[in-house]
Amino acid sequence: AIYLLYFRFRGTYDESQDSFGNLHIPSSLGVLYVVVPCFLMSCLFHPNLNKDWLSDVSWTFSMYLESCAILPQLYMFQRQSTGVVEVLVSHSVFALGFARVVEMAFWMSSFHELTSHSGSKLVGYVVLIAQFAHVALMGDFFYFYFVSLQKGTPLHIPTQAGIV
Repeated sequence: AIYLLYFRFRGTYDESQDSFGNLHIPSSLGVLYVVVPCFLMSCLFHPNLNKDWLSDVSWTFSMYLESCAILPQLYMFQRQSTGVVEVLVSHSVFALGFARVVEMAFWMSSFHELTSHSGSKLVGYVVLIAQFAHVALMGDFFYFYFVSLQKGTPLHIPTQAGIV
């Protein structure tokens, strides 16, 4: 995948549109705006499922990162000059969001397993909040996706100059 990104599809990259997190670090390191908070959250809020700190933090980090990893893609959709999202890309992003809806349903049914030995449900709530946050972030995308399916047209996301 990295080879394809850096060599084969290098010509499709539009650096002028890629400024996610471009506040005080180079845009090539913009991913740090997503990775660092997710890692810190996972260190602070993680379950003690098997009393192995590294395993619990790693699992929680991947869950938090998965919840926030869609942010750069949604940001790029908004920055496009046309606002039209390619059909295959829109279906792929929808599939990722729908997977999160299914995963949230799973954790809602498995909530009781995330209680600590003292009976605290804090970690369970944090897991559900992370799941809900991802679904909420995808809310407007889901809306425009279903509108485009209903009309039979390509997905059109309003740009920054539009209603968003």
